[in-house]
Amino acid sequence: MREALLLLTFTLMAGAQPSTDDILRQARQAMGGSRLAAVQSLSVSGDATNGAIASDLTLSIQLPDKFLREQTVQIGAGMGVGISPEMAASVGAPTVVDCLNGDEQWSDIRMSADSQIDSSMIERAAGSMLTARRQDLKGTFARYLLALLLADRTSFPIQFAVVDQTPTPDGGMAYALEGKGPGDFAVRLFIDSKTYLPMMMAHTSGDTVTQIWLSKYKNEDGVTMPHMLSWMQNGRETESLSIKKVKLNPKFPPGKFVKATH
Repeated sequence: MREALLLLTFTLMAGAQPSTDDILRQARQAMGGSRLAAVQSLSVSGDATNGAIASDLTLSIQLPDKFLREQTVQIGAGMGVGISPEMAASVGAPTVVDCLNGDEQWSDIRMSADSQIDSSMIERAAGSMLTARRQDLKGTFARYLLALLLADRTSFPIQFAVVDQTPTPDGGMAYALEGKGPGDFAVRLFIDSKTYLPMMMAHTSGDTVTQIWLSKYKNEDGVTMPHMLSWMQNGRETESLSIKKVKLNPKFPPGKFVKATH
């Protein structure tokens, strides 16, 4: 009798913890199910902030392996002390572009038509910044895919395993899943145990722990997506993206992911 009770207890305990596949399946169903699975391309745009720097950010995704990030910096919008209106006007609104196109990756700076600054001078000054942006571009793409579509890609598969359940800031619970990808890619994904919507991702680089909080979910033609992404590093908010416009399965022009020649 005692053995039977122990067996029943262990069975109930095992049944209380859903499998990784079950959690991900329910999360994808909560985000749109077949509508979500039918998304093969995506464009989102909105208002981004990084400290005192404001920008217009557009992300273009063409599965399985194309990703374009276009970030137009608003020089006159809180860039800090020491930049006069005249200087801001002469610079215009530069756009920092990062792209993955299959195995090819590149970064560039495009000057606006009203800029009076030589683009080659800007590129030389920003060379180290562009190099740094390219270094983790594959990881950046992977994290955006998870955040927006809870997806990976065949050339960069991510395998998840359930770690545990953890309390959430609002008093609820979340499933914590550990994800491993090519190279040293690792991410921890937190999925709300009631809504099954992803609520946060975390990854570590050296001594820096970066969290990406996902909120303000809205329905976009049958697909439920976060419209606010907030980045925190070691507990301090550093960036945010408020998504204003979403296009599902847009048809991009042939040269969309090809670097333009100056």
